[in-house]
Amino acid sequence: MKIVITEKVNKELLDWQDKQIEKIQFVSWTAELNYKPQQNETNLYHFIRQGPSEFLIQDLPLNRKFVLNYRSTPGSHQLEFKDDQQAVVAKIYLRDKTQYVERLEILDRFGKTLTNLTYSGKKIIQQIDYNSQGHPVINCFIGKDKKITTYWSFSQKKLKNIGMSLITDGKETFYNSYWDWHFKTFRDIITSFQDVSEIISYEAPTLSIDIKNRRVQYGELVSYQKMRQPQKWIIGFQQQNFWKPRNDVSRVAKSIGYHQIDFDAPYVDNEEWMLAQLEKYCSKVYPGDLVVWQYPKYSPQLELVMLNWFHEKKVIVSSFIHDISLLREEIQDREHYSSGADKKLLASFDTNIVPENFVAPLQKLTKIVLKNVIALAPYDFITQDKVVPAKFSKNIVYAGSLIKFPGLQNIDFKLTVYGEKNFSDINITNANIMNGGFMPAEDLASNLNEGFGLIWDEDKNNSYRQIYTQWNWPYKFSLYMASGLPVIAWSGSAIANLIKIAHVGIVVDNLSQVNDELGKITEQEFNAMAVNASTIGSKLADGDSTKSALTRLENLVFSQKNIVLE
Repeated sequence: MKIVITEKVNKELLDWQDKQIEKIQFVSWTAELNYKPQQNETNLYHFIRQGPSEFLIQDLPLNRKFVLNYRSTPGSHQLEFKDDQQAVVAKIYLRDKTQYVERLEILDRFGKTLTNLTYSGKKIIQQIDYNSQGHPVINCFIGKDKKITTYWSFSQKKLKNIGMSLITDGKETFYNSYWDWHFKTFRDIITSFQDVSEIISYEAPTLSIDIKNRRVQYGELVSYQKMRQPQKWIIGFQQQNFWKPRNDVSRVAKSIGYHQIDFDAPYVDNEEWMLAQLEKYCSKVYPGDLVVWQYPKYSPQLELVMLNWFHEKKVIVSSFIHDISLLREEIQDREHYSSGADKKLLASFDTNIVPENFVAPLQKLTKIVLKNVIALAPYDFITQDKVVPAKFSKNIVYAGSLIKFPGLQNIDFKLTVYGEKNFSDINITNANIMNGGFMPAEDLASNLNEGFGLIWDEDKNNSYRQIYTQWNWPYKFSLYMASGLPVIAWSGSAIANLIKIAHVGIVVDNLSQVNDELGKITEQEFNAMAVNASTIGSKLADGDSTKSALTRLENLVFSQKNIVLE
């Protein structure tokens, strides 16, 4: 949060605020009675802002002693009171286009102002008394919960404040000047807020306070805004277990300077809803900024609306691809999904962070050519727990849906399965398969501490499933690495080569080979694989993969400046 100390909020400050990413809080000290503070503004004289005057002329006590005179000559006041000698003793100023008294000026017999009274509601909220030379000597503000009186002296052709009295709850405190009270109150207000990053004194003295503080003059903020650096944005997801891969990307991105954009939930599948969300949450995204859109998020139809909206604003949009339906399943248009819109969307991102093995089949099977591809290593798996090597065991765990699993009755090795609703949807009679129950993904990582992790997708009802594993980086791999577990995977999968090179597990052609391969593993070999797994897992737990991809993206977008919006 930035705090701006200013006499009052003007158009320059409001325009500057609209272009800020951080929250802005104004602290103002104007006592103008017709001034309306902003919602995010704390005004030192808020206690006198009771609303428009409700005083009618007949409410004034002068009615009992003096004669009301309607002015017939032009002037700034509308009415007068005169004494029996026809001398003007008071001038009345009405609120614009009403019969309510806004201010009453009391005069002496020589026409000099003695007192000015200002009304709000049914009360006097300001009284200024003057000396015989016409200089103010006392200025009093009277409010609901406090009363401020400032004292003035005119000497050496200057009007000086010589003290101030503050009465709160019947207790009076004196200050050498109203600025002493201002500074104390500024500090009290500022310390009531958390995460204050900077104080900007706008045409005001700077404070003595342990927070970054700078003074600016009128017009400087406009120049400052012109020097604004491009900003980085990341689209967020709800904090739910099945969104953990996307939440991890957001978490890492925020740690390296990205600002998160969160839309309302649940989404509504129409263009007006998406446009309203963009207007609501993306008003501070400006030309030249970078937005990372985690694909897929909604329907491709809505995501195209998003992409077009940003492109009209000359904003660069990069995909961060987690899954591609066009490669994972037989494509049929359905509610919320159009294959044509999906193809157009993928081909239209300005840059793409994607598992490198997706690129060739996407072009071969769908004719989509991704622009400006940044290859992604295995997905991160963020966890706060220290990643340590798993203990030696030949037990096997599987985290995920059993719907993707082939021939459960043929499993001839001990397998503990962790997943939501797995055993409620499938009738399992194989004694080798045990239900580990369900745990949130991050908790699961810290509880998997021995044996091997199995990576396997082979749905007999979906011919695309196993082919998909030839291209995809499985999130299970990242989970197991963050648990320090060596892995078992299909030899034809995208992850198989990495497993062999990094020596973090074994690969098999089919599950019937698992028992034989496990029989060949010694405790020493297991421990070496577990150490290697924990080394990779520590990097994935710290977000190294995402940081690397985003850094390369920024170099492409901001350094080379070779991204051209179509």
